[in-house]
Amino acid sequence: MWRLNRAGGFGRLGGMTLSGRFNTFQRTMLLWDEMTAYNAVHVVRVPAACDAERLTRTLARVLQERGLTGFRIDAKGYGFDFRGGVASVELAVCGASGDPHEVLRAEMERQINTRFDRGGEFTPLRFFAVPDGGSFWLGIAYFHAIADAEPIVRLACDLVAGYANAGEPAKLGRWECCAGAGGRGSWRPGLSMRKLLALPAQFRGIRTAIRPAGTDTDDFSNGLEIFTFSGGELDILIAVGRRLEVTVNDLFLALLMHSLAPLCEAAKRPGRDRVSLGCIVNARRDLGMEGYGGFGLALGQFSVTCGLAELSGVAPLARAIAKQTRRQKRAALYLANELEMGLVLRLMSLFSTDRRRRFYPKNYPLWGGLTNMNLKQLPMESATMRPSDYLRTVSTGPVTPLVLSVTTFGKGVNLSMSYRTSVFPKPEILAMRERFLAALRGLEAVV
Repeated sequence: MWRLNRAGGFGRLGGMTLSGRFNTFQRTMLLWDEMTAYNAVHVVRVPAACDAERLTRTLARVLQERGLTGFRIDAKGYGFDFRGGVASVELAVCGASGDPHEVLRAEMERQINTRFDRGGEFTPLRFFAVPDGGSFWLGIAYFHAIADAEPIVRLACDLVAGYANAGEPAKLGRWECCAGAGGRGSWRPGLSMRKLLALPAQFRGIRTAIRPAGTDTDDFSNGLEIFTFSGGELDILIAVGRRLEVTVNDLFLALLMHSLAPLCEAAKRPGRDRVSLGCIVNARRDLGMEGYGGFGLALGQFSVTCGLAELSGVAPLARAIAKQTRRQKRAALYLANELEMGLVLRLMSLFSTDRRRRFYPKNYPLWGGLTNMNLKQLPMESATMRPSDYLRTVSTGPVTPLVLSVTTFGKGVNLSMSYRTSVFPKPEILAMRERFLAALRGLEAVV
């Protein structure tokens, strides 16, 4: 692997800055990043040969024209700004030899384990390229607190289009910052009251949930596995969802929980016989921001919990999960995370670093989390070149020891499983993957 580090030759754009305040979810991510690297990675396949010089120029130009240079966090961690100026591009070109897919997996794993240096002014995005025949994989690793997945997808599409039109690039406009869920603009007294009333039941659930075994709060290092399934299997999943009157997201949660069942069974203790998973939700539609090109983070979250006895069959498990997700949707509780996160942030300010690291595994006994994104329609109005594939992953952070990132693209689905190596040895992850795929194929009998 060789590294190309150079600044693009573009001047400051009239001293304009892109500034904003972190919402509660973003400030929570800043806290997580103090304990362990908390990054996300998007990878897009570019249907053209990799030219490192041309790619570096494209990266620098797009970052500068979109206003994503000169990033700085204020001393208290509440505000930030992109000050503009010359784009400093960090591009790693990987894998002169070897299996491109293994090189890609290893580099994605490295990126979710590598912290950004938050001191002073820095670039919160890193890039890498993995040549693969006549095309290449372009990776965007980003400091997760700056954005959710949607603006990064838009950025990836800008980069692919810009690479195709490097000779005569179209001028791009500067993005604005959006407050997103958890900001002052999203405060809803009725919603917060419903969340407050739901907290006692949530705390009771914590006392009966099985905790993952082997949690080492001194080691949050992540491993990564990537797998896919075809359009035919996706069609089966959609048909099963219609038959069972559940969503595809419910089915992914059920498949993940089912694949964890043997490990949960081995870790159960008297009085603890339930399994919990978390789920991240894109909140832009709820906040009236769907289709808005603002740069920022607008996420919600919720959790589902089922008894060990329910984990044996995927179809009944999906129905049980669907009942919980429908309750979350009706009450919009997934939008009220600023209340709980705000309380935790205040509590954490009183704790030592060591106690902070032990807080989440003890009080949030989650076995995994799901982030699901459908990219069948990319946000590209006119481009001579479009991505030919797309996948994502994210650091697990201190809250959950495993995250399943699902990306539907074209006729298939790409899945990545990031996991805490101190909790899940690699052979267990590989066995989980096989159980997941076997259960998915077994759903064909339900149709």
